[in-house]
Amino acid sequence: MNTDYILQLKQILDSQSLTQKQLAEKLDISFAALNRWLNKHAIPHKKRLGQISRLHREVIGYSSITPEGINSIISETDNYRGGTIWEIIESRQDLLDDLLLEHTYNSTTIEGTTFTKKQTEAVIFDKLTIKDKSLIEHLDVVNYSVILRKILKREFPQRITEASIKEVHRLLMQGVREDGGSYSQHQRGIRGLDMMLTHPQDIPEEMGRLIRRWNSWRQKNIQSIAKFHSDFELIHPFGDGNGRVGRLIMVLQCQAENYAPVIIENSRKAEYYEVLEYAQRKSEYPFVHFLVDEMKRTFRIIEKYSII
Repeated sequence: MNTDYILQLKQILDSQSLTQKQLAEKLDISFAALNRWLNKHAIPHKKRLGQISRLHREVIGYSSITPEGINSIISETDNYRGGTIWEIIESRQDLLDDLLLEHTYNSTTIEGTTFTKKQTEAVIFDKLTIKDKSLIEHLDVVNYSVILRKILKREFPQRITEASIKEVHRLLMQGVREDGGSYSQHQRGIRGLDMMLTHPQDIPEEMGRLIRRWNSWRQKNIQSIAKFHSDFELIHPFGDGNGRVGRLIMVLQCQAENYAPVIIENSRKAEYYEVLEYAQRKSEYPFVHFLVDEMKRTFRIIEKYSII
């Protein structure tokens, strides 16, 4: 029997000085159920195991990341930063195509596209249509790859402005929505998130403030990028496509700061949402750690070509 969850529960109890009753309330379960788990009389359901792990990461793992630790993590990104990275990406078509496929597949799949990586490749490079897949799914992939290719080839302005963000959205929504490139006029929501998003009337003001803050920072790093992304997703300015727009803007920001681009894997979707929400509620430190980990993976893709 795997009893990792018992250790996690005990560590949560000890670190937070909680009673079992208080922990049961935090997990939204009965005291009796928690007692059965702790005494090995029952095993939590898979979803409950995930809930326990998430709570454990938040109170044990995330809270242990100190300012000194985050500075060390940020310093690590110097290994994935250099003036020639983007020249190499632009000059090597095979590398550019590899990054294009990886980023398009993972980012669109995070949002619910059901193509396999092979199918995504066929749609992007062979201009094929996949049987039993909707037109919208095809457009999601094609539109995303079009704007990403412009970014990877450095054909898109690096300076982040409201106009450039709206243009990314307009290109993504071609043939999909009629309001592409326009801020939403309606209240939005994020499934599973109970945080209040910016009111539609306040979107222009909040976006303007976000852009001004970004452009006012003289020295930007991966923490700046993490902070911008978490704030942008909380504003959630568009009716649809906010996650994809945010991840494309992140590539532009990495490009401007000579970082290897971040590719967030679909296999880490749950963790991505978790650290993103934590950044919006408490601290961006775990999100920074996550992004550096994903940047390291992208850099390994680049290294495969033995050119750095």
